[in-house]
Amino acid sequence: MVYRVFVLAYTGTMPRKSAASLAVVPQLPGTGRPEPPADLDDGEKRLWREVVNSLPPHWIDAAGRIILRRLVAQAALCLSMEEQLRAHRAAGTVVETYAKLAKQHSDTAKQTESLLASLRATPRSRSTSHAAGLQTRKTAEMRPWEIRSGRRVETQTGDE
Repeated sequence: MVYRVFVLAYTGTMPRKSAASLAVVPQLPGTGRPEPPADLDDGEKRLWREVVNSLPPHWIDAAGRIILRRLVAQAALCLSMEEQLRAHRAAGTVVETYAKLAKQHSDTAKQTESLLASLRATPRSRSTSHAAGLQTRKTAEMRPWEIRSGRRVETQTGDE
């Protein structure tokens, strides 16, 4: 420790670090970018790859694959419903089936959005909102278990 301070004062720079000490090892639980399961159709496989490629490497773990599988099924269904809605509008056949299809599409879109959020695949789900940041700064310095009769109580540690 004293040697490093001396070297810094003498040379003006810190000693060089080895490449191994500078290497960053990912700490995320996944195993890279998983390939889509073989039983998905082509559209679902394309959606799978789009979602996986939009996320950081090693983001999808085993539980995430289950959610992602449900997500691509819902997203493919949602795309199919959108095509049907466009066909109804183009043909001018806005009838009761159109209203039912629009409601089903809305429900499917909400489910897709929920699955994307649970995977933390949207930018909004990966960031803290401004309001949450303000609330974090306003939190009390005393933790609830430290409050007794309105004054700070010293917590005991196992070191004593």
